[in-house]
Amino acid sequence: MKSTTHRSMTGMALLAIAGTASLSAADIAVTQTNDPATTYATTLNFDAAATGAAATDAWAGLGLASIDAGAGGGVVVDDWSSIVGPWIGTGNSILGNFGIFMTIGDDLTNFSGQIWDPSGGPPLGGFGVFVFNDGVEVANSIIEPAWGGVGDSWIDISATDGMVFDEVRLLGFGFDPSTFADNLSWNSVPAPSGLAVLGLGGMVMTRRRR
Repeated sequence: MKSTTHRSMTGMALLAIAGTASLSAADIAVTQTNDPATTYATTLNFDAAATGAAATDAWAGLGLASIDAGAGGGVVVDDWSSIVGPWIGTGNSILGNFGIFMTIGDDLTNFSGQIWDPSGGPPLGGFGVFVFNDGVEVANSIIEPAWGGVGDSWIDISATDGMVFDEVRLLGFGFDPSTFADNLSWNSVPAPSGLAVLGLGGMVMTRRRR
């Protein structure tokens, strides 16, 4: 298992130093592993989705406000095992040309998923996991992506000490990166209005008991 914790470096800076390690911080950890990552409360494996190009808000009902390819035009859903190889797993997964960019409607404390990309390792390639909150990059990690049945395909992003995030960008640095993803899951933090409703509900119940 490989675990790296990075924070507050821009994506452009990472592209320039893809072969070097970043500074670490304890509040957001990006972990790459060969073992299945933790499955969180909300899950998305794309098996129930229709194949073909997906609208950027196709899974808004799950709280995934937007999902798009890095090159734009949306992600493509298919059973890629029959096209790129059985090592990508059975059932549907998604393809994003030049990366997969996801924005979640709520703040998150955890995110996990399975990622494949042919970009290879740094310094000639490499793969970036970039984490944002309210449009500001709060964490990142440069890894060697899994491909062709080789490498660790699972990633996990976990925030501690009150940190949250609402956007994950997955981007290969190869000549023509094609990023595939499946088995996504995340834990969200209830919006302030939801917390207020919960608090009012608790007050009502307390008064009824009296």
